[in-house]
Amino acid sequence: MQHIISLHGFASSGNSTKARFLRQKFAGSPDVTVHAIDFNPTPTDFEYMTVTGMINRLRQYILDREIAAPLLIGSSMGALVGLNYAHRFGGVNRLLLMAPALSYFSGSREEEAARTIDPEQTQLVQHYAFETEIPLRCAIDVDGLLYRQRVPPPAPITIIHGRFDDVVPIAHSREYAAQYPAQVKLIEVDSDHPLHDQLDLMWQQVQTFLLVEE
Repeated sequence: MQHIISLHGFASSGNSTKARFLRQKFAGSPDVTVHAIDFNPTPTDFEYMTVTGMINRLRQYILDREIAAPLLIGSSMGALVGLNYAHRFGGVNRLLLMAPALSYFSGSREEEAARTIDPEQTQLVQHYAFETEIPLRCAIDVDGLLYRQRVPPPAPITIIHGRFDDVVPIAHSREYAAQYPAQVKLIEVDSDHPLHDQLDLMWQQVQTFLLVEE
């Protein structure tokens, strides 16, 4: 049995478009189980969310279910979580990263501001799953300083990234793929950050890359 774990992005949920797509594709499969973690099942979970906390939740999820050699699909911040989880704990066979935040400050977050901000301060964030604005503590940015550097590939990686991404610029993925050409494959597409029009391509890469046994 192979286990795919879907890691959603910032202000999303385990019921994201990509997770629902994967569940549908593998419905009834005797060989593959799809897991979709919800990193913020309640508004309070979201308020106190940090990358370190998300990594710890993923770790506990894998240990509780005794999942060996998981295959990770990470979107945006979920990609950052998956990448750093695999770097820290190992045991991950492959990673498929969708519009990945390869470091915490790849997108709009500002590193200098994070160095001086009050971690107890809150900001209102539009949460796509809860469909309302929810407070988020700035501790997430302070914690983000731990993830300001891109970690080297802990396993073979395929990246799908849109050229029109205005949240996480594709330049970061281009640099990463150029730095590690033997381990990282970048697929550039004419799309934006959510990549909702690239689900068929994601499915193709799941079949031809993620699930290929060595």
